[in-house]
Amino acid sequence: MAGPTTVDYLCVAPHPDDAELVCGGLLLKAKQAGLSIAIVDCTRGEMGTRGSAAERKRETAAANRLLRPDARVNLGLPDGHLRDDDSFREPLVKAMRRFRARIVLAPHWEDQHPDHAATGQAASYAAWLCGATKYAPGSAKGVGSKSELPYRPELVLHYNNRYGIIPDLVVDVSDVFEKKLELAACYASQVGWGTGHKKRKKKEPLTRLSSEKFVQWYRAAHAYWGFRIGAEYGEAYCVRGAAPVWSPASLLKPK
Repeated sequence: MAGPTTVDYLCVAPHPDDAELVCGGLLLKAKQAGLSIAIVDCTRGEMGTRGSAAERKRETAAANRLLRPDARVNLGLPDGHLRDDDSFREPLVKAMRRFRARIVLAPHWEDQHPDHAATGQAASYAAWLCGATKYAPGSAKGVGSKSELPYRPELVLHYNNRYGIIPDLVVDVSDVFEKKLELAACYASQVGWGTGHKKRKKKEPLTRLSSEKFVQWYRAAHAYWGFRIGAEYGEAYCVRGAAPVWSPASLLKPK
């Protein structure tokens, strides 16, 4: 998908489905509020226990029709082999410079899945490196000028991982949670409540996500984070450093 030169939110996802499964609520709310969003999928998900890269591509197209991102790109990096090094940082820097997002969403830097941990760490560093004009100069045009500081995201939010995190903030996603379930269900090869899941149940190995019990855990996890802030459902995020508050009004619960 082609995209604008600037977006409000950029979600960096190790695999197709991570953006929807973890950040779907915040992304839906951003679109609901008239903000722009983009997604960078780092791999095609070809190493997944279930499904294939071609199937993930079709599932991503279905999810895009529901979420309506302003742009979505796939870096085509090798699934299962992501490392926090220049071979990963450079394409992330290029993507960040392309979209000039105000806020970047990335995995937590600690995770059971090495691709998630590597993506969280690399994205954190790429958010700084994208403002270093001599780093990967081929994509650095317009990053800085004599009259303004180099472009860098205002904030990097790290999303929940498989260990569980102590969040710095929780986003109330109660009003969009059922639609988030629909978004996740687009990835029928992966989740236990996706369309056509029962037909393929006996053909592929069972995973935790493909278990029919996963939706109960998934709902409960969101309910737990929602409970922490007095909402029905929530998404948890971490910030490296202090969580900024730009306006006193942003601390107020909407009436």
